[in-house]
Amino acid sequence: MSSQSIFEVIPVIHILSGRVIRWEGDGFVRCQGIQSNPLSVALDWIRQGATQLHVVDLDAVHNRVSAVPALVLALRNLSVRTSLAGGIHSVDAARERVSYGASSLIVRALLDMPTTLAKVVTTLGTDHVWGTIDVGSGSLPLERLKNAVNAGIDTIVVSARTREILTATQTLHEIHDLVHDGLTIWASGQIREYQDLLALKQAGCRGALVSRALHEGILTIDGIVRSLAPNRDTAPKTA
Repeated sequence: MSSQSIFEVIPVIHILSGRVIRWEGDGFVRCQGIQSNPLSVALDWIRQGATQLHVVDLDAVHNRVSAVPALVLALRNLSVRTSLAGGIHSVDAARERVSYGASSLIVRALLDMPTTLAKVVTTLGTDHVWGTIDVGSGSLPLERLKNAVNAGIDTIVVSARTREILTATQTLHEIHDLVHDGLTIWASGQIREYQDLLALKQAGCRGALVSRALHEGILTIDGIVRSLAPNRDTAPKTA
């Protein structure tokens, strides 16, 4: 993938007990007022120009009643794609998420269950299942990556706990190699500056999943589009 390709940013909405939360370090903060309403937040991102949203269903992770099905059903007739994560550990769970109208599922723990993973990918198709692999201070977890590729997954989200790890030279080189091998790579990991996105774009990423920086207004969808337009090789400083 050329660094001149279109780079897309997907706003991320984390939902717990039916309300939007923001992660801060190892904990979370409950959003207040209209910013706590998942549908209001989703519609605001769409008005700003988002063409895809990613919803993390933290209630499903803990097998609790979730507001996410109603949210996805409300969005399914709008001009936005919705990906889901959280609590997807079986073929039945995967089918259920897609029945709501999700365009794709992003799985992490399922990558450690190669037999079930293969069944999910076979049932839904490769276009509807992405894998997430976490990069620490060392290399990417090759076993998870191998399981994903063997199951037929060709879209991978490379995730890191910090932006420093995500944009480290070693990580960017590994992303470049994965793209060279024919995988479509997205990135996620406390991205807070336009320069972070530019580095990921130049490494070959298809785009990035961004949460807190968009919620707090540190980055904006319009600013991202303008700063990462094709043929632009510098990004403005983040305010």
